[in-house]
Formats: sequence, structure tokens, C-alpha cells
Amino acid sequence: MIRLFALIPFLGILYSQIIYVGDDKIREGVHAFYNYDFDKSLKILNKARVEYPDHPGVHFIWAAAKWTKSMAYDPVDTAHAVLEKSLAEILPIYEKLTKKFFLDSNYKLYYGSAIGLSARVPLAKKSWLSTFFRSYKGFKKINQSARDDPNMLDAKLPLGLVEYYVFMTDSFLKHAIKLYGLNPSKVQGINKISIAADSSSWAWIEACGILSFIYLWIDDDPILAANYSRKLVNNFPKNFYFNILLLEANIKNNRFQEAKIQIKDLKEAMINLTSRQKSWYKPYLDYEIALLSFKEKKYDQALDYVNRAIDNYSGELDVVLGFCYLLKGNILDLSQDRFGAKTCYNSCIDLNNFSGAISRAKGFIDKPYFIP
Repeated sequence: MIRLFALIPFLGILYSQIIYVGDDKIREGVHAFYNYDFDKSLKILNKARVEYPDHPGVHFIWAAAKWTKSMAYDPVDTAHAVLEKSLAEILPIYEKLTKKFFLDSNYKLYYGSAIGLSARVPLAKKSWLSTFFRSYKGFKKINQSARDDPNMLDAKLPLGLVEYYVFMTDSFLKHAIKLYGLNPSKVQGINKISIAADSSSWAWIEACGILSFIYLWIDDDPILAANYSRKLVNNFPKNFYFNILLLEANIKNNRFQEAKIQIKDLKEAMINLTSRQKSWYKPYLDYEIALLSFKEKKYDQALDYVNRAIDNYSGELDVVLGFCYLLKGNILDLSQDRFGAKTCYNSCIDLNNFSGAISRAKGFIDKPYFIP
């Protein structure tokens, strides 16, 4: 279950409700990196760090932008090294800023966010204990900032996600989180994330992404997933991942014509991706094409595309891979290949990532998939 810490949106805690000198320029940098204009983003943010060194968010956003660019161009290990180096540079800065501006809870929010972002490296390496302790250390500072300023809407995002996560995990975490005044609740967690998505200044970006993820791949509510992912695509049309989220929502909502237009557009957009992005996102797109083909009962085509997705999968996290195995198992069940189907379901279960695919695969081990 710790793998769900991948969702902890420390990247999304970008601005508080208070207006700081330099906000407009930093906003420009944020929008640039969400639209994959990484060089423009870093040029803006590098300059902003010099001009507005006391801005509560600029150093954290700069580190996130450097990491995001590295993920788009470099192997995973290199991206991790870039992140760790950037965080090593900014964490001492935030330690000083929180002392200098001790009455401003926003500095604690960003300090906690930076600590929490450091959990991203052990997460990818499946070092669960280290992931938990780094995330929890960051959470404590974020929770303190929220206590100091209960109206801080951007803090709703990480707090809500922790509540959602802990509700579904072991009793030790539930006990620990209660010490900080939070009662683990799936409903309350979702409510907090939804507040951030609907009302926060900047956390809405990652909050919408998190809710799209949850409603597509954990809680299975594609109508809500479509609402949040469409908002993202409308604001960041060049973001391939956001488009993938909306594409899957459209497929699951039987909006096949819109999905086909999206697939055509995404195939064209892929030309402009970096080689690393192509290797990451091409299997995602192949899976979506397979899912659409399956919905249209084009089972041979669906099997072809889902095999491509599985064979070439190189995403850092394996949630989509689990759904690839689940879909392939369903296809093989329909073709009466029960042994092959169960092999796929077991491959899905072995990922142990607690996505919705896992529970469904467990059900199909005992009872084959069929169309009523």
C-alpha cells in the first residue's frame, strides 16, 4: 500500500492564498513546465530565485521543474540524482526561511513539501520504510502549517491524500496519524482533495490529476475522472499525461468518437515528445487503444496493442501495467484460453500495487471473465 505514496502531490503545493512579490512570474514558470516547455520554465525560475529569494515557493518549484525536465530526457536513475541534488540545495534554504518568517505558515508548507518530495526516490526503488519516514516527516510539517492557518486551501491536498491512504492501510499508520489530529477516512480524504481541486490557488492542478488517477485506477468512477481530467487538458493541452487521463475516461464512458479523435491527436503529438517521454507514454497510448478496441469487440486488435504495451512498458510506476495484464487476461478468457488468462491475472496480482486491477484480477482467478 505504501506504493500509493506515489500519489502524494507535494509537487502540487505550488501557491498559498497569500499574494507574494514575484507570484506572476513564478506562475508563468509553472505553466511552462506543465505544458512541457522545460527550458522556458527553468529560465524563468532560475531568474526568479535570484530576484525573489524569500519567496516561499520559488525554490521548491525550481527543484520540481528540474526533476520534471530530467524525467523527460534522462533515465530514471539520472532523474533521481537530479532530484536529490536539487533538494540537497534547497532544504537548507527552507530551514533558514522558516526561522526568518516563523509567523508565516506557508514556509512550513513548502519546507514539508520539499521533504516529502525526497520520498520519491526510495519509492521508485521500493524502499518502503524509507519512503514512509520521509513522507511522514514532510507530512508533519505540512500538518503544522495547516493547523497554524486552517484556511490554507492548498494544504488540503496532501492532508486529504494522507487520510485517504491511511484509511486503506495498516493499524500502525492509523494510530500514528491520529496523533496529529486526523481521523483516517476515505470520504474525508476525498473531500479535502476535492476542495483543493475546486478552490485552491495552485494545488488544483495536482489535485485534479490525483482525483483523475483515483477515479480511473482505484475507485472506478470514470464520470468524475472525466470532469477533473478535462479541466486539466483545457488548461494544459500539451501535457500528454493529462490527455491520457481524459482519453481513458472517455473510453470508459463510451465516448468512442471523442476517444478516436484524441488518439489521432496524441499520435501526432507524440512526434514532439522527447525519446524518454516516447518510451514512457507510447505503452500508455497502446493500452488505451487496446481498451477502446476491446470495448468495440475488436479482440484481435486489442490483444495486439495490449501485448505491445506490456512488452515495451517502461513507466516508473506499474499501475497501468497492472491494467494491461488485467485486460489481456479478459481477452484470453473470451478466447477460452483459461491458462493464459490466469497467468495474466497472476502477473497483475504479483505487482501488488493496490490499484483496482488487483482486486478484479483476484476475482477472475476463480471465475473467468465473460460478457453477459
